[in-house]
Amino acid sequence: MNKHQFLSMTAASLIAAGALAAAPASHAASMEKCFGVATAHHNDCAGISGLHSCKGSSPNNYNPGDFRVVPTGTCEKLGGLDMAQAKTILKNPAEVKAFEARMEAKAKG
Repeated sequence: MNKHQFLSMTAASLIAAGALAAAPASHAASMEKCFGVATAHHNDCAGISGLHSCKGSSPNNYNPGDFRVVPTGTCEKLGGLDMAQAKTILKNPAEVKAFEARMEAKAKG
């Protein structure tokens, strides 16, 4: 392999690596956190409710403090909340129970 071929292969490898590194960023931009749609033990990461600190450890269904990462635009269709809405509901235990009951009823059809 001569010097020119080596440099061409190196440049092509760097360009390909750069394209692969950019792919996750564009995928992440098309996703959003959707609070209140996770079922028990199917949450993504720690929730804002403070009930747990790990993925998959949500103790109950549809807690507004727990989230799933969903494609952008899907959350509203699922009946979920953004972070500001979730924080507001979490301040009132009666609202938390009412939200969970609405989501449970929606899931049962």
